[in-house]
Amino acid sequence: MGYDLPPREINFVDIDEKMVKSGDFFGVTRLDGLNPLIMYGTGSHIGHCTTALHFEDGLYIVESQGNQLWPVQGIQRTPFAEWI
Repeated sequence: MGYDLPPREINFVDIDEKMVKSGDFFGVTRLDGLNPLIMYGTGSHIGHCTTALHFEDGLYIVESQGNQLWPVQGIQRTPFAEWI
């Protein structure tokens, strides 16, 4: 793919929940086997997409899963603090 993924020292990025707005996009790269295959096949640098949405009870990450590795199949929402 011609994409260089240099090692980085950062293991955790603290994102202030107050800065996240509904509709914000989080592109995810997981080097777990399936994501690299998706990235290779699509020519992308990400293998999964999520969206942030504010509900009455807080901020959530909303995503669609179809992989048997996840407890919820289809559309799911996870509290931001838990997801991050």
